[in-house]
Amino acid sequence: MSLRIDHVPGTPEESGYIHGRALRDLVAPAFLAAYTEALGSAIGFGPDSLRTQGLAWLDQLPDHFVAEIRGMADGARVPLGSMVDLLFADIARPERSGVPDGPMCSAVTTRLEDQKRWVGRNCDWLTPTLMRGVSAVVHEAPHRIPIMAVGIRGDIDVDTGLNAEGLWMHLHTLHATDAVPDGRPSISWLFWAREALETCGDLDALEAFIERTARDRGVFVVAAEGRTGRSAVFECSRASYRRHEAGEDVPLCVTNHALDRPHRAMAPTSPNASGTISRRQALQRLVDADRPTRGPDDLIASLAAPGVEMRTPTWLRTIYSAVADTRAQTVWFASGTPEGQPAASTGRWDAVSPPWVGRRAVVR
Repeated sequence: MSLRIDHVPGTPEESGYIHGRALRDLVAPAFLAAYTEALGSAIGFGPDSLRTQGLAWLDQLPDHFVAEIRGMADGARVPLGSMVDLLFADIARPERSGVPDGPMCSAVTTRLEDQKRWVGRNCDWLTPTLMRGVSAVVHEAPHRIPIMAVGIRGDIDVDTGLNAEGLWMHLHTLHATDAVPDGRPSISWLFWAREALETCGDLDALEAFIERTARDRGVFVVAAEGRTGRSAVFECSRASYRRHEAGEDVPLCVTNHALDRPHRAMAPTSPNASGTISRRQALQRLVDADRPTRGPDDLIASLAAPGVEMRTPTWLRTIYSAVADTRAQTVWFASGTPEGQPAASTGRWDAVSPPWVGRRAVVR
């Protein structure tokens, strides 16, 4: 599956309109019905529940993101509800039986022999999302840092991305039970990530953003500064967080559970394992035994390994994988298929760089 590049500059309304015009095939009635039906079967929701949940979600988003989604609907010439169905379906809540609590992911951040900071990640989630295809989306909004996000075509939130100040960021889900405190703004988690990338230029600014905002779920934030080589993982509940610094030469591996949770007593890793602890064990053993030195090849091999890549559950696969040279701001990206081929081991790896590479980053 080839990586499409969409450049959507301008105000929220303008960028949304441009993006919506490019997405008309995704909101055509026949495709949208097939897409939401496939996700409804995987998650366990019906069309009425999807629309009700999606409109409630829209009401809670910051105004500038709502304006962008309205612009997308205008550009695609569809009702607002159709665009909301497209964007919300894969995170809808089940009515009957559910899938795991959010996407499952694996990541490693390390400094390689070229002395650059590299990151690699698998995004493990529902195979029907790949019916939409994949894309890199470049947002250049007034008075915000330009960003490039990679992932599922049509998305305007951010699960994996970087900005023109050299900050890389991607998210993993993390179980959290705490409540959002009164008086602190809370943003739906993937839009929260986009807000962070568009307003933060380094790890310290990102930490300040994490401290003053809240999220509607727990997340791991894997972040790296391309200019300095610093990297950190922020382990975030809805309202609190812990910062874990990545060592200079020691790879740091993350899946979807607290980093201080014990691993040594767990059962040996199975080649077909899909659990968060077994995947972290498998990835850590790989990078400890055969230290990655060359990017992107060594990191691609780690992400594609049995026990790390998601290959077996009925609906879950590694839907896309990414490896980044954070200093050069180059991303290698591969996707899986709706039929269940996993991304890292079977996908085609394409290199993509944002348009600001080679010119000085300017916040408009």
